[in-house]
Amino acid sequence: MDSIVADYRASATVDLDHDRADRAAGHRLTMPVTVIQQDWGAELGYDAAAVWREWATDLDHRTLALGHFMAEEAPDEVVDVITDLLRR
Repeated sequence: MDSIVADYRASATVDLDHDRADRAAGHRLTMPVTVIQQDWGAELGYDAAAVWREWATDLDHRTLALGHFMAEEAPDEVVDVITDLLRR
């Protein structure tokens, strides 16, 4: 349990520092990147594609009608998206 909490804590602290440093240095992800966004996130105005487009030169953004834990709700759809990523 401690490692899970530490991971979440890092994403809100040191990971942000590292991301900011990478962006300031002009670093980009050159490998294929796939982002799966829940449709309700887009409805709330969160544009995951815009965020990731700043980082990834090869971006595949998908919006799916799913809830919080996509892999549990629609494992076949998630596997299809991951399979497509691995083929790129």
